[in-house]
Amino acid sequence: MSRITSRSAIFYALTGLVVIILVTKAQQHVLPGGVATQVGHNSEAFLFALLVSAQIQILRRVPRGSFRLAGIGLGAVLLFVLGTLLLHSDLAPTLVTLNEPLIGAGFVLLYLGLPRSHGTAVSVTVAVVLFVTIFFDTGFVLDQAESLVPLALAGPALDVFDRTILQPELEDAPGLRLLWMALLLAAAIGLIFASHWARQDLHGGLRLGIDYLQRAAEAYWGWLLVHAFFSYWLGSMWRSPAADPARELRQPARG
Repeated sequence: MSRITSRSAIFYALTGLVVIILVTKAQQHVLPGGVATQVGHNSEAFLFALLVSAQIQILRRVPRGSFRLAGIGLGAVLLFVLGTLLLHSDLAPTLVTLNEPLIGAGFVLLYLGLPRSHGTAVSVTVAVVLFVTIFFDTGFVLDQAESLVPLALAGPALDVFDRTILQPELEDAPGLRLLWMALLLAAAIGLIFASHWARQDLHGGLRLGIDYLQRAAEAYWGWLLVHAFFSYWLGSMWRSPAADPARELRQPARG
């Protein structure tokens, strides 16, 4: 077993274990009540990171072409179906809430099939923001904050600030990545305090926007986990040509 395989297995095993602990509320037996409740709200972040990381690793081994696109389409549909079934199931709330990372990972999987460029990143982010703004009062947008916000963040995360996740042959930019991770962390923490103010009187675009972004907090933590996994836990191993069996078949990177 290669180092990259063994390290990946450790990440998936630990992340999966955390999801199980949070879904079963086992953390309540060892953590103080308030902390246990707050931590329990992040099960979606861990499942999202697990799914997206697995998707990226699998797709790295598949050369670009119609077979790859078909797999992406089928995989996304499967995630959407599983998420929808879970959303409308009679299971415990801690399980039902996992519909959001499933649907969110489906959106990100579709994004992974797009051409790699800054233009793609910006276009998708702007499109998602406009969609949320225009259809804000609809049930889908209100219920799927934790699916739509991760998609809005996919472009900056993968095609602007940490491009070596999808294009390991590019020169690494650790400073740019750390800036992005700091922004994600600041958003995750800052919105906790901002939401206390916003929810005192949920009227007006600013307060509603803050509330919506806070409800999608798992998106920030989820992407932080993805960055930590590829760029630090795997690190230079992920960027090594030896770890990329389909590199010679990859289309030239576009900037």
